[in-house]
Amino acid sequence: MIGIVYISVFMLLLLVGIIHGIYARENYEVETGFAVIIFMYFIGQALYFVSFNLSVENYFKIEISQILWKISIFIRIFSIGLMSSIHSVELHKHSKIRFLAIIIYLFLEGIIISLLIFPNSFLTLQQDNNYLYFFQDVTLLVFIFVFNLAIIIFLGISQIMGYKNFNDKNLAKFFSSYICLLSLNIIVYSIFLITQNIISRTLHVILYIINSGFVLYVIIEKPALFLVFTNKIFDFIIFHKSGILLYSYDFQASREVDESLLKGSILIGINHILANFTGVENQLDHIKMSDKGVVFNFQNDLGYAVLLIAKHKNKILEKAVQKFIKKFSDQNKEKLLNLSGLIDVSVFKDAGKLIKECFSKYYIKV
Repeated sequence: MIGIVYISVFMLLLLVGIIHGIYARENYEVETGFAVIIFMYFIGQALYFVSFNLSVENYFKIEISQILWKISIFIRIFSIGLMSSIHSVELHKHSKIRFLAIIIYLFLEGIIISLLIFPNSFLTLQQDNNYLYFFQDVTLLVFIFVFNLAIIIFLGISQIMGYKNFNDKNLAKFFSSYICLLSLNIIVYSIFLITQNIISRTLHVILYIINSGFVLYVIIEKPALFLVFTNKIFDFIIFHKSGILLYSYDFQASREVDESLLKGSILIGINHILANFTGVENQLDHIKMSDKGVVFNFQNDLGYAVLLIAKHKNKILEKAVQKFIKKFSDQNKEKLLNLSGLIDVSVFKDAGKLIKECFSKYYIKV
């Protein structure tokens, strides 16, 4: 009954993760759609581990165990395919072939699921307290192997080619280590499918728990995981409605910059908007860059605008900009209302502290 022990250890790790997530929830920011996908992945991982361990030991009658065995195969290919797809799409947002892995996974998953439906896919034997599942349908076994190989290949290639796209290089190293562990476990699992050997099964389960513990460690150690997976902030610029640069910060160089270092196309776009500043209610999309995301917002009452240039634009960044504007306006309301003639921008140097506060998760060691 060692399977119950494995399940208990895994559930303990999951419980620790849930408790930590609730306790430190203010440290995690993630878009709703991405959060749903991640949640589905972790649920799939948990369901696979439970169904796998319950199916290989004689907790139930053989008919029920066979159903659990097939369920474990189905959930495994779904969850691991989902994870690999997320990895590929997030690392290669601007690549035209970023969905290639998803298409191949769906194709293989469809074939595997259709073959699992047949009742005589496996010959089930009982050996002591264990059930052994030998493939009677060789085609099913071949396609599971092809799927496993595709996961290893796509994860490896995607990680190597997309390594430069990670904002946090320490996080990139974590992912590389995880992919190596996962690939090793996929190989061990594939060996177990052929041999039904107890040793390979035990090794697969232990590696699975180690993988899960590693993921838990990364999530706790890197709360910005879901926020800055590949996203980067390049420039943060504050302009007065007169066109004067009040403050600018370069995230990649981690320093303040002056107007002379800003790109001309940015200045032209800003000045065009500022020329029509009064009475404008929504200027979020007036500045566009082909290879970057731009968040533009303004405070019409106080006469200044904020421009943020990032690798990808999303609602999290927009909320962070709004948070900054509120704090900046509260702290500098009198100064902004009384600006006239020759403007002394040095009085806005404290904006740097607010930027670090509102965008702290983007201050990454590379």
